[in-house]
Amino acid sequence: MTDRKQPPALKIIDKIDIPEPEIAVLDNHIPVYLFNLGDIGITRLDFIFGAGSCYQPHPLVASYTNNMLTEGTLSYSSFEIAQKLDHYGAWLHKNVSKDSALVSLSVLNKHLKYVLPVLNEIINHPKFSDNELKIHTQKDKQGFIDDCRKVNELARMNFNQQLFGSGHPYGTLIKAEDYDKLEAKQLSTFHSERYTVDNCKIIVSGKLNKDILSLLNYFFGYSKKGKPAKKTKISSPAISGEQKQFIEMPSSVQSAIRMGKITVNKSHDDYKKLFVLNTVFGGYFGSRLMKNIREDKGYTYGIYSTILSFQQSAAFIISSEVGAEVCSKAVDEIYKELKILNSELIGTQELELLRKYLTGTVIRSFDGPFQIGERFLSLLEYGMDYKKYYLELLKTINTVTTEELLHISKKYLGAETMLELIVGKAIS
Repeated sequence: MTDRKQPPALKIIDKIDIPEPEIAVLDNHIPVYLFNLGDIGITRLDFIFGAGSCYQPHPLVASYTNNMLTEGTLSYSSFEIAQKLDHYGAWLHKNVSKDSALVSLSVLNKHLKYVLPVLNEIINHPKFSDNELKIHTQKDKQGFIDDCRKVNELARMNFNQQLFGSGHPYGTLIKAEDYDKLEAKQLSTFHSERYTVDNCKIIVSGKLNKDILSLLNYFFGYSKKGKPAKKTKISSPAISGEQKQFIEMPSSVQSAIRMGKITVNKSHDDYKKLFVLNTVFGGYFGSRLMKNIREDKGYTYGIYSTILSFQQSAAFIISSEVGAEVCSKAVDEIYKELKILNSELIGTQELELLRKYLTGTVIRSFDGPFQIGERFLSLLEYGMDYKKYYLELLKTINTVTTEELLHISKKYLGAETMLELIVGKAIS
């Protein structure tokens, strides 16, 4: 008989079942990765193009090309697109990162064949209009101007340039006048060059119908559009050399803090250990930064560190907003925590708690077909074996030693190597 007064024993899970996709190819050689999983009759289609902001010839071109895909095509107006998607209960999501552009559709299986013609028009036959573009850019320009009055947004935008340099594709700093310079023909050209057959991959996840491949082939396998996309090699970041920067906003009550540096991305052997170390430092609510600067000092509601991994680089970033009068003290505490991380072994109890947290996080990230598809997508453009990666990540979480983490800290997170940006009111 179960003794309900005693909690069940905690177990470390060191292995999970990670499904492999079925791989197919359309008639025009677009690769398709299928995860036929789950028991709910919904299909999710993710179209991924190498059309991120690092490939754009001018600021904003990549994001507006993606955004304007649903603002009218050769056969449908923007209203008709919205009406048809709504009628069939379909959900369309678009996104642009530094490396890629995504068009994602989720719909009930029974409605898929009625929605695919619309998706085909959106992806392959958008009609970019200067009038429609101007409506969006003028509205967004005002939003951008408003954001530039917020310390957190201003810090986010400027720190990106401080990290990578003004001439680097990852370090582009948008200006208000860039919205006025944008033209529909720029979007059309970018679309014809980057949204091509040779620059596309498709991930399909859910409880899939048997005819899913024939449907995809019918609507997307015929196109031969475009030449092979150029595999642009991004140069090493050209850092400005200014390690500490300050942007004054005299009327601000709070100050935004950004600290960080260029680091290794997911394809590097040290990344998994660095991921664990970052979580200890500032990667979750129980982190050292949270305990010190939020819980103990009360300087902020939240402070985090993260690793942003891109295809050809990565950035370690610490971010927070604090009261202007305590900003200097908060920065001192961050450096203090960095120096402790670089000089002292992590305690056994702290590391064991972290192992349980991260193990649960990894396992939850595979809870369902759509999440599995997202995990696969997150590594697809690196050309990495996603199953091998996550099994190795789980192994690293459960076996990495405190000595190894100290070595990684000294190697990548030296306090003296951090760039620093403060946006807020100058305090004498």
